[in-house]
Amino acid sequence: MSPRIRLSTLLRQAAGWQEVLVIKAETPVECLQYLEKNFPDMRRWLYDSRGNMWDRLQIYLNGQAIHGGELTKRLNDEDELFILLNIGGG
Repeated sequence: MSPRIRLSTLLRQAAGWQEVLVIKAETPVECLQYLEKNFPDMRRWLYDSRGNMWDRLQIYLNGQAIHGGELTKRLNDEDELFILLNIGGG
């Protein structure tokens, strides 16, 4: 499968300012693994020090939020994964 990964602005920094990547991956988890492997600075934005995905990370598959068990859902070539790092301010 060759889904598209669209990155929010903050995550683009860690990916050399690429907004959209087309990669070979079968699941959203594989997409995250690809990002971590190919863009080492991305890890700190995706996972905490124990390797758990940050709560502030939001993932959308074709415009619909996905969570937990849905991260292993099989992707299609036409699918788009949007990864957003939700940061609040005060």
